Amino acid sequence: MKNLFSVILVSASILFSSCNKDKSERKIALEDYQQNYLGSIVDDPGWTGNISTCDAGLISQDALDKTLVRINYFRRLVGLNDNITFNSDYFDMQQQAALMMDANTQLSHHPSSNWLCWTTDGDYAAGTSSLGIGPADYHSSKCITGIIEDAGINNTAVGHRRWLLFSRASEFSFGCTNRAAALTSFGDAVKFENTNFPDYIAYPPNGYIPQELVFERWSFSIPYGNFSNAQVLMDGPDGEISLNVVSRTDNGYGDNTIVWEPQNVLTSSNEDIEYFVTISDIENNSVDNYSYSVKIFKP
Repeated sequence: MKNLFSVILVSASILFSSCNKDKSERKIALEDYQQNYLGSIVDDPGWTGNISTCDAGLISQDALDKTLVRINYFRRLVGLNDNITFNSDYFDMQQQAALMMDANTQLSHHPSSNWLCWTTDGDYAAGTSSLGIGPADYHSSKCITGIIEDAGINNTAVGHRRWLLFSRASEFSFGCTNRAAALTSFGDAVKFENTNFPDYIAYPPNGYIPQELVFERWSFSIPYGNFSNAQVLMDGPDGEISLNVVSRTDNGYGDNTIVWEPQNVLTSSNEDIEYFVTISDIENNSVDNYSYSVKIFKP
């Protein structure tokens, strides 16, 4: 009886420890979201430019700081280095690219020289940046969330997300107006010096993630991994999840990535919802399959 009682005590202790660890991870995710995601909201970027005079202007230091906080929040969320910095030497160039997008009410990585407010520097920045424009207030940290979401029929490869979450990234540059933004992806204004990589980069990631940050497209990246024949399986509370793989071999944007769109993912429940993901048949990598779980919670 004594031995049996000891076994029960040990089992209960293990279960209690596991539950506490789970609660701690959830608490950490919640506090990070509150402090660094919600805490990086920018109401007014303080843009000093003017479209009518083609003045690219600048944004406030507060807006820049909070934009950087949000970049590092998303990188930390997926297990990447969260010590990204901005290269201020290229702020004006990025501002010129953002101004061009705003002035012409469209996006282009190769804007024509007859565009309003066109400049050589702005053209270079447009060709090496993730660009975004919105009907209003698409600036500062808000555009970073837009880059992670990477919505739209032309973005099935989630190239913008991949550059923001590029495993080797260590420095970006940034510019925006009140409704357009340019974040460097490659070229002279960025540095790729990080050497501390996780085994993989998944979005949404393994572990806890707030509901509002779970988007239509899910992705899984490995530097130099070959996903040509890779398979994706997902299970949720009610069994296997139907999904559509929308990109396998669209390489050249940061790390190689497979992208899929799962159906009927619950993102409005009052309860935590867990989804299990398995990626198999990965080539050109020391491990050919991975399994992880995404725990969606309401903050």
